[in-house]
Amino acid sequence: MEAIRAERILTMNPERPEIVDGGILIRDGRIQAVEPWKKLTGMGVCHELGAVTIVPGLINAHVHLELSHLAGQIPAGLGFAAWAESLFAAMRATRVSDAVVERAVGEALASGTCFMADVNGREFDMVCRALERLGMRGHLFREFSGLGRGQDLSPESLPGSWSPSVHALYSTAPAFAQAIKRWCARHALPFTLHLSEVPGENELFQRGSGDFADFMRLRRILPKGFAASGLTAVAYAQELGLLDGHTLAVHCVQVDERDIRILAQSGAFVCLCPRSNAWIGVGVAPVAALHAAGVPLCLGTDSFASTPSLDLWDDLRAVKALLPSATPLSALLDLVTRNPAKALSIDADHGSLEVGKRASWTILPEDLAAAV
Repeated sequence: MEAIRAERILTMNPERPEIVDGGILIRDGRIQAVEPWKKLTGMGVCHELGAVTIVPGLINAHVHLELSHLAGQIPAGLGFAAWAESLFAAMRATRVSDAVVERAVGEALASGTCFMADVNGREFDMVCRALERLGMRGHLFREFSGLGRGQDLSPESLPGSWSPSVHALYSTAPAFAQAIKRWCARHALPFTLHLSEVPGENELFQRGSGDFADFMRLRRILPKGFAASGLTAVAYAQELGLLDGHTLAVHCVQVDERDIRILAQSGAFVCLCPRSNAWIGVGVAPVAALHAAGVPLCLGTDSFASTPSLDLWDDLRAVKALLPSATPLSALLDLVTRNPAKALSIDADHGSLEVGKRASWTILPEDLAAAV
C-alpha cells in the first residue's frame, strides 16, 4: 500500500469536505482511507507532499483531441464564421497523428486532468490509443450530423467507453438527433451536443434568417428540409426531448433568462468553455446567472483550434472571474470534479476522494488554494 500525506485535502465529499494534515491510503489504484495523518501513520509506503492542498483529479467534460494538430494555426478573435472557415481549411490541409494526440493527452495529465470526455468525428481509434498508452481514462462521444440515413449508431468495432452524440441542432436533422438521444437513454449512457454557442444561432431557429443562417446555407451545413422552429436553440432542444439529467449541453453562451429556466428545470448539465469562446469571439456565457439558477455546471477546454492549452485550471480561473467574489472554492471545484462526474455517469469512480474510488488526485494551484 501507499500513503499520500499533504497539509490539506479537499475531498469534495460533502460529509467530510476538508482534512487538515491528512492522508490518502491507496491499494491497487483504489482509495482505502482518507483520514487525518495521525490515523494512517505507519500504514503503507509514505509519500510526503508537504505544504500543498490535494483535490480530486480534474475531469475535462468537453475536448476535441482529433484537432490537436491545429495548435497555433487559427488566430484569436476572428468571429465564428471566419474561425470556422479557417478550421475547415486547416483540416483539409493537414491530418493529426498519434504523436500529436499523445502530446495533448500528456499535457492534460501534467496539469491534473484524470478523465477526458472527447468529442470525435474521424479519429476514434487514434484517440483511444493515446488515452490507453498514457493511462488517461475517458469517454468518447462519437459525433454525428446530417440526416442520419444509413448511419450505424452502434458499430461493434468501437472500443472502450463511448456513446453517440449530436454535433448541433443546426447541423443535424431533428429526427436523427432524437434517435441518438433515445439510443443513449436505452443504453444508460451520457448524451451531448453543442448548444447556443454562436451569435445568430437563435435567430436561425426562430426566423431562419441572419448572418449565421446565411453562413450555414452557404456552407451547406443545414440539414435538408431545415425549417425555423420559432424557438430559441435551448427551447427547441427542450421541445425535441433532448434535455434531461443525462444531457451535457456545451457552451450555452447565447442564452436568455427563459433559456436558463429551461436548462435548470430540465436537470441538464451545462459545460462551459470560456477560453474557447473568447478565442473564437462568440461572447461570454452568463455564468453567474446559470450558477444562481442552479444549473449544474462543468468545464471543458474544447480543442487546440480554439484554446492555447488543455489546462483546466486556466478555464476555472476564467470562470471564477465571472462569478461573485464570495463564491466558495468548493463550488468552483464542483465544475471540474463532482458535476462532470455525475454528468458522465462516472461518479462511482471519480469526482471526490472517498473510500473505494479511484486514487485520482492532483495538487491545487497556490492562487486557487488561497481562495478558501
